[in-house]
Amino acid sequence: MALGRSRRRSRQTDIPKLQLTSMMDMFTILLIFLLVSFSKDVVTMKIDGKIQLPKSAAQADYQDTVRLVVSENTVWLGSQAVAKVQGGRVVGLDPENLEGSVLYQRLKECKSAISRSQDPAVDKDLVLFLCDKRLSFKTINGIIKTAGMAGFPNFQFGVLKQ
Repeated sequence: MALGRSRRRSRQTDIPKLQLTSMMDMFTILLIFLLVSFSKDVVTMKIDGKIQLPKSAAQADYQDTVRLVVSENTVWLGSQAVAKVQGGRVVGLDPENLEGSVLYQRLKECKSAISRSQDPAVDKDLVLFLCDKRLSFKTINGIIKTAGMAGFPNFQFGVLKQ
């Protein structure tokens, strides 16, 4: 008889119950993460009234980084004018010797200052280009090559929202 009782006891096991507390904690953490990561931050920049940016429906996150503004007559690095544009050419930017230009030297100085920075939010290899849509590709291409040679191989182009 003792043998029969032990068999009955082994068959009567407790049914595991679902732990809702830990599942609610997990969903709360996911909800907070998604709310923070999908927040819409509208970025407004002041740009020269003479520059005409192209329009686009593309949506990409703007990253605060080195800003290179190319208008019809001036190239600006941040708030400093670094070169003049005349007749669709950047004055002082020789296609055969890009490293000898003032633009290259200023970009190298900017790159070394950013490299010394310990801010992890700043992408150290990214340039934001704000280029007038009336400029030719040949004009903009020389500036892009110079930025790449100075240590900024990644680009973002600023556009107006369509």
